Amino acid sequence: MTLSRDGARPPHRVDDLSAARWVEEGVGGFDSGVHALLPAGFEAYVRLLHPSEPEDGRFERWAEVAQRSGRRLHPLARFAEVAGPGDEPPWQGSLPEHLLAALCAVLATETGTPQQCLFGLWEGWGWLRDEGPMVRLSGRAYALYEGPIDAAAALGDRSAGVFFPQAPNLWWPQDRSWCVATDVDLDSTYIGGSARLAERLAGEPPFEVFPVALHDRIG
Repeated sequence: MTLSRDGARPPHRVDDLSAARWVEEGVGGFDSGVHALLPAGFEAYVRLLHPSEPEDGRFERWAEVAQRSGRRLHPLARFAEVAGPGDEPPWQGSLPEHLLAALCAVLATETGTPQQCLFGLWEGWGWLRDEGPMVRLSGRAYALYEGPIDAAAALGDRSAGVFFPQAPNLWWPQDRSWCVATDVDLDSTYIGGSARLAERLAGEPPFEVFPVALHDRIG
């Protein structure tokens, strides 16, 4: 696996998992909804919807899909509940590059330690061959890396000679001002942070977000 690409500084593997202990101890059980992905204690939690990608390659917001199908979009909606015949499902397990870059830009201004972030990659990615210690929570295990926030865009697979990006599945800054979870089986990313961060994400055009609570169901 190669964890770098042009223009992005690669993170390095972390064997000392003490920086992740607060996440391991702060999340709920496997069936505890949003709490299974993110630790308690944040002011606000939001659900960031991954866009659909029709065959023409144009990303499409869930609101567009719902408008076309005549169905209602609400904070806990599943894509199948708003999609019509032929609508392509959203990406699962990773944010598209343009959304990841936009998210990094916002998150960098909402932490005092943007140069010191921790990134977890799910152990099950076929290209991730890592036998080191893993962060474990809610039935998932993650290899842990450390680097500046822009290293989030440097994670991915180059094993075939072509870079395939992979957004971190779990990441946070050293000062713990926010935490982001993109579970491999979900078409949404969940973020815990300040009320100001939640408001900013809701007001930024690239994002389609809804407020959620820790006990809300996922997937």
